[in-house]
Amino acid sequence: MSIISKQRELLFDNLRGVLIFLVVLGHALEYFRLTNQTAEFFYVFIYLFHMPVFIFISGYFSKRVQKGRKTAVKTFLIPYLILNFILSIILLMMGKIETITILNPGWTLWYLYCMFIWRLLLPDLIKVRHILILSFIIGIFSGFLTEFGTYMALARTLGFLPFFLAGYYTDRKMIEKLRHFPFARLLGFMVIILGLVTAFLWVKAPLPPEILWGDRAYNLFEIPLWQNILADLYLYALGFAFVFAFLVMATEKRHFYTVWGQNTLAIYLLHIYLIAPIVQIGEFVVNPILHGLILIGGSLLTVYILSRPKVTHRLSIVLKQINHWIMPEKKS
Repeated sequence: MSIISKQRELLFDNLRGVLIFLVVLGHALEYFRLTNQTAEFFYVFIYLFHMPVFIFISGYFSKRVQKGRKTAVKTFLIPYLILNFILSIILLMMGKIETITILNPGWTLWYLYCMFIWRLLLPDLIKVRHILILSFIIGIFSGFLTEFGTYMALARTLGFLPFFLAGYYTDRKMIEKLRHFPFARLLGFMVIILGLVTAFLWVKAPLPPEILWGDRAYNLFEIPLWQNILADLYLYALGFAFVFAFLVMATEKRHFYTVWGQNTLAIYLLHIYLIAPIVQIGEFVVNPILHGLILIGGSLLTVYILSRPKVTHRLSIVLKQINHWIMPEKKS
């Protein structure tokens, strides 16, 4: 999901490899979790951290701010507009929606629009005093604004901004200090345990998993305002705890999932078109164990297919041709 560079760090390839699989699996569980409490538990657990950590990594790889601003339209906005239009057509034909939406990102595409906004504004944001602290205040305050919601992904743009900025301000030396912190791996393991306990209690409460989406105002949930705010504060803390856990527990060796992390953009852009039919097939399976195995297997197969060199190379060519047609380079 971050721009692919020639010089890679296996640490981040491995991180993104695990995370992109969880992104796909989380989307695969979207409907199954409505009727199965075990699926809801894993769904909540994944959503506690997968996007906060992913967005942190995206911020980490956004340090070339002027280049990021210059390429934001081609890298994120144009793919978003095209894929969102295609998805709207498909959902319209399936009867899932009644109108085509352009400025309301469909299903998984909000990240592309948020990345466009963050990359576009980053050169100016970092000039603001104490912007990282302010981003937390803005993120909490955005929950009071009912007009945001999914429109232009504004709620998520503000709510996840602290993770993006924290990633930008983090450098390799800081990461190495964290990785050599006493008992770092043990602490990382404890964070994972805390996440599992949180997911268990979340499902038992029960609290609506939709809170984890970060795309709606506090007043849309049937829980007291103070609980909403407290949940947001806790989720920020837990999100950053998982950032720590992933950074200290990830290895710098090549694994079978490393290639997934090297091709996250292709997987993210295209996985909804493969995972949607798998989700539909699962709806006809009565046995919940078999249903879950189909979704897990389908997620693994989706990630494997979309990480193949032929797929990523062809997608790169298509995107380049589309960008050239829309925004042709001026001849000197």
